[in-house]
Amino acid sequence: MNNPDQKLIEQLELATKDLLWLSETEYPMQVVYWQDENNFTQETLLQQHNYSPDTKITTKEFAAFFTAATKQETWHNEAEQAQVKKYQALVNLMTENLTNIKVYLLGEIEIVAYILGTTQHKAIAGVTTQIVAT
Repeated sequence: MNNPDQKLIEQLELATKDLLWLSETEYPMQVVYWQDENNFTQETLLQQHNYSPDTKITTKEFAAFFTAATKQETWHNEAEQAQVKKYQALVNLMTENLTNIKVYLLGEIEIVAYILGTTQHKAIAGVTTQIVAT
């Protein structure tokens, strides 16, 4: 693949390996990539992933989305501490390599979250996961 963002994609894949988003259930993080930021809109996001055009979309601040996942707590066991460190590394990787990072939340109870930003090569990259909130 002759992609100028290939190294970033590989770093994101490594950073999200075995990383689960904890809500009422656990879902893996997956890397998302669009070649051209000019062709990216909220509507394209819905179309690319076969959502209904009337799917509810809300946005959230990048830092606020990861607050709980990146906060070390005194009651965390070793595995939870390791998970927090992985989330901190993912946030740092995204902050250092992406601009205009936004969190798009699609749906209402079973929510698909897309955390996306613009790469230096004017593409859209980031991660997606699922959140269950009843």
